[in-house]
Amino acid sequence: MSISRLGRAKGLEKYWSEHLDDRPETAVHIESIEDDEIYPFSEVEDYPFTGQIELRGEFSFEVPDRNGGSFDKDGRYQYRTESGLFLLQAPTDLVDPEEVFDEINLRLSSTVEIEEALSLPRESLWRFISIADSIETLRLRGENGIYDATLLIQLLREDDPIEALDTKPEFQELNSVEDIKKVVTSAEASSDIEGIQDLDIDLYNTLIDEFQATYWFNGMTAEITYLHGELKIDAEDPDVREYVIQLFERDVMASG
Repeated sequence: MSISRLGRAKGLEKYWSEHLDDRPETAVHIESIEDDEIYPFSEVEDYPFTGQIELRGEFSFEVPDRNGGSFDKDGRYQYRTESGLFLLQAPTDLVDPEEVFDEINLRLSSTVEIEEALSLPRESLWRFISIADSIETLRLRGENGIYDATLLIQLLREDDPIEALDTKPEFQELNSVEDIKKVVTSAEASSDIEGIQDLDIDLYNTLIDEFQATYWFNGMTAEITYLHGELKIDAEDPDVREYVIQLFERDVMASG
């Protein structure tokens, strides 16, 4: 699978050229630069960045070895000019994507900066999560505490949620949530719970700490993971990867 870490920059295309390697020496080197137009998928309705250009290519990253020397590992990057989305495919676990972002920013010499820890609009991020085909983790921070909303849904599907909360080990972490039994009773009374969208969550007073969600396209899957402001995409093939990127640009980046 191809794992991409996401960043964001505005106006990067003005400075992204072969002359980057003329800047101060760093551990990263831009090996190639190509550009092409991005064509929207018809399945992504109301895509707002029609006609945008992508800059893509390869980079090498110098990795120190145990003998005091170093060796190079290659990775790939993609920058989308209208949304400002920057995607980085690190070549190996030996290379920390955060270090690559830092080294690229040194190359840019403060003319522009790639932001790695993304500050995303809460409602827009929620909209993107809500259209996922499955949500494996959704850890929320609200006035009642921190909890995994997917675990709360599993609890509410029990024949007796209150008894399950008291007796089943898999639900014990929910007991740390303030007034959890009132939350459960309120959710039970409101409607049949089928998914996240059926929970009465106050979006204005609830932060998303972490989520992991899966999106399907033409029988293939892409997994999005968000943790502490950092996003990554794990995709099986280029089409599903492009599909979920366009969804993310439409629902989140266009509102940022």
